[in-house]
Amino acid sequence: MKKSIFILALLFSVSISAQETKKWMIGIGVNFIDNTNSQDDNYLDVSNWNATMSVSKLTAQYAITKNFAVSSEFTLNTIDSNKDQNGGKITTDLAYFGCDLNARYNTASLLKLSSKYSLEPIMGLGFLWADNNPNQSANVGFSLGYFFNDSYGVRFQTLGKFASDENNVGNNMIQHALELVFKL
Repeated sequence: MKKSIFILALLFSVSISAQETKKWMIGIGVNFIDNTNSQDDNYLDVSNWNATMSVSKLTAQYAITKNFAVSSEFTLNTIDSNKDQNGGKITTDLAYFGCDLNARYNTASLLKLSSKYSLEPIMGLGFLWADNNPNQSANVGFSLGYFFNDSYGVRFQTLGKFASDENNVGNNMIQHALELVFKL
């Protein structure tokens, strides 16, 4: 009798856990900073993008509802001295660190797309440091994602960051990111 109750309890718990949706997602990837776009309107000139050749973006995301989620994103990068920086030049390479809290809304179901896709407008707030000079930003962007299965996928994101202090290096920028994402 005890074995029967144990087996029923085990089957019931497996059944319940199979019906739960995964609320957490983590991401790991790379980011590219275009810090010249506000001056020359040349948004796709990758020769002025700043990037590091290692993992430079980490994301933790929590789904509040089926389509609405919040994410915290951490990025590291360098702002290179040999590239245009908001219409001017800087004399040394600068370290960049960003911390963003963004709200996302997945519109794929509104467009009758498969659940494998995510199309998310993004809005949020950010804090960034360029060479230890702090600044805050309002963030607006969009991400496109594709999930290979229920556990992992890829996501491309473009985020405009509009800083409150226009006089600091790294004040306004577009930050692109490519990351692998895992649902937990």
